[in-house]
Amino acid sequence: MKKYVLIFLILICLIFFAFWVKNNKSGNNNINQDEVKNIFNMQEYEAEIEVTVYSNKNENKYKIKQKYIKDNNKNIQEILEPNNLKGIKIVKDENKVTIENTKLNLTKIFEEFKQINQNDMDLEIFIRDFEENKEKNDIEEKNDQIILKTFSKNDNKYTKNKVLYIDKNTGKPIKMEITDTNKKTSIYIVYNKVEIK
Repeated sequence: MKKYVLIFLILICLIFFAFWVKNNKSGNNNINQDEVKNIFNMQEYEAEIEVTVYSNKNENKYKIKQKYIKDNNKNIQEILEPNNLKGIKIVKDENKVTIENTKLNLTKIFEEFKQINQNDMDLEIFIRDFEENKEKNDIEEKNDQIILKTFSKNDNKYTKNKVLYIDKNTGKPIKMEITDTNKKTSIYIVYNKVEIK
């Protein structure tokens, strides 16, 4: 009989400890989300970013200007560098994607083309993934940064895991790292200039 009472007491202690850990963890997550609420509540943003894309044999670097407007779900990305791609603009407006080459005065429109409509480099896509994956996300603080970790909803194995680093003092993103299913970096983004409204 004493054996069963002892097992029962140990189980109660374990359940109490697990409940305590869970509540403390979610409490910290709520505090961190409050500190970055301007990103989660943004109506629009403009950013200049440096992007490094890693493949098996090489890496490619780009400078891109991004703009997002929530009201009409519009996203604009314009390549600033390298020079041979400068002026190429990708405009996503609802389910329509327009690719413009301002140097050659060419435009191509894709309607209902969902494959190109998901760009994991977009800040709002990260926020959407983060909000839709609440059970699997992770938030931590390190030095003066808040680190948000989530998973991409798309089927691309090269962009499955995402980590966004946010400056705790300004509430603005510093960098984003996107890794494949093996946690190998495929895209690395540095936010040089960010305006969030």
